Amino acid sequence: MASEVTRAAFDEAEGEGYFASVSDLMVGILFVFLLLLTVFALHYQTSTEDVEKLKAELVRLEALARERAEAAERARLEAERAKMEAEAQRRLAEAERAEAERQRLLAEAERQRNAELQRLLARQRQALLRALDLLDREVESRQRTREALLERIRERLSDRGVIVQIDHRSGVLRLPERELRFPTRSAELGAEQREAVRILAEVMAEVLPCFALGGQRSGCAAEDQPLLETVLVEGHTDKRPLTPDRDFRDNFELSAARALTVYRALATDRPALLALRNPDEQPLLGVSGYGETRPLPGALGDSERELAANRRIDIRFILSARTTEEVERLREEIRRVLETVP
Repeated sequence: MASEVTRAAFDEAEGEGYFASVSDLMVGILFVFLLLLTVFALHYQTSTEDVEKLKAELVRLEALARERAEAAERARLEAERAKMEAEAQRRLAEAERAEAERQRLLAEAERQRNAELQRLLARQRQALLRALDLLDREVESRQRTREALLERIRERLSDRGVIVQIDHRSGVLRLPERELRFPTRSAELGAEQREAVRILAEVMAEVLPCFALGGQRSGCAAEDQPLLETVLVEGHTDKRPLTPDRDFRDNFELSAARALTVYRALATDRPALLALRNPDEQPLLGVSGYGETRPLPGALGDSERELAANRRIDIRFILSARTTEEVERLREEIRRVLETVP
């Protein structure tokens, strides 16, 4: 009995010891588990912080990468812009060089054109100078010839007792009233005046053939040439108005009638004068009447002397506008040179 009690007590004690060992074991395991959990938690917290740090670093790196990418893009764009500007500058420089070359070529062409124009102008100037020299010599020669004509007529008239006046500038031989006086309001010649006109016709028939076509040249000088365009018998009156009558309405008709009277007297006395022609084969002699409209410069007043000076007959010798063949050739040369100038 006692042994059963003792065994029961031992079994109970052993059972309690077993449970105590299992508890301790469980506690130990739990402690280890807790310890591991703590370590894991610590490691997890550390890993989380590392991850956050990594994430933050990653965000920073991503931002840095973006910044660098943006900077690289900006740099690329700037480089592209700089490249485009450089290309534009290059093209502009090429355009400027091309324009400069074009301007150089234009300047060279203009220089050559100016040089050609200078040569043409020099030719023109030489041709013009030659023509001017010839024209000057021809004008002087023609003027001298007309002066010789007037002087020849004046001298021959003077030798025959008829005194005339000469205006070399206008080429006029003037018959004053004392040599060729008409009765008042009349176009009829008296005996003395008729004789003066006869002498004038005789002298003109001797001299004019040397300076016109169609006449018998006799006693002409070597330099005489057919340069007369026309010889006009001009009638003039003083400025006193003419009262109209059955013969003349005014001074114009009276002056024209007196000029026509002299013209007819010349033609009657020397018919050969009507055969004289100008270079265009037209009749040389003509008539004009000016009334009181062309008073002499020194006879504009109302004195009897001035009035008498304007009652006159003028013989006007008009030169032909024709030029010599040499001058005509020069004119043609000048025209040809002018046609070459653009």
